Amino acid sequence: MPSQPLLELFLTFLKIGVVMFGGGHAMIPILRYEVVERCGWLSEGEFLDLVAIAESTPGPVAVNAATYIGYRTAGVAGSVVATVAVVLPAFLAILAIASALTRFYENYLVRSVLNGIRGAVVGLITAALLTVARGVFTNLGLAQVAATAAIALAVFTGVAVAKLDPVALVALAAAVGLLLGIARVW
Repeated sequence: MPSQPLLELFLTFLKIGVVMFGGGHAMIPILRYEVVERCGWLSEGEFLDLVAIAESTPGPVAVNAATYIGYRTAGVAGSVVATVAVVLPAFLAILAIASALTRFYENYLVRSVLNGIRGAVVGLITAALLTVARGVFTNLGLAQVAATAAIALAVFTGVAVAKLDPVALVALAAAVGLLLGIARVW
């Protein structure tokens, strides 16, 4: 894939960073639209692989994704530009909020804005779940769907109900995936 101009990378990831309320998971639909549909930097399958890799490596999903896509499209310079751009809005916003929030946190209007943003975050995370699930289950046989769904349900239950360590569960899921690969389920 030819290198993309650094300015386009910067502006794209700056835009993603500006609307990245709710953290990495909430930004998945926005990221997908920008890098798959609008810019064409990744295919749908590559995007789903990126989400899996970004989820299973240390650091925020958005930063991991920006670093990878930046590198993929424009090398080390692209990686630095995309990472700085995606972090810059949050950095500046938190800096401004930290200085003002202590004075206005109990204000009814400020609380109302924050409550509205919470609702948007739930919607974005739900959209991310559906986007990833659709992509993951596409072109799988019945045994593969069952295995993937069982792993997803086990990890969800482990985190949401049993309060187990998500990192340990991802490692366990990788081991189960390897065993299922050896057994030719995948």
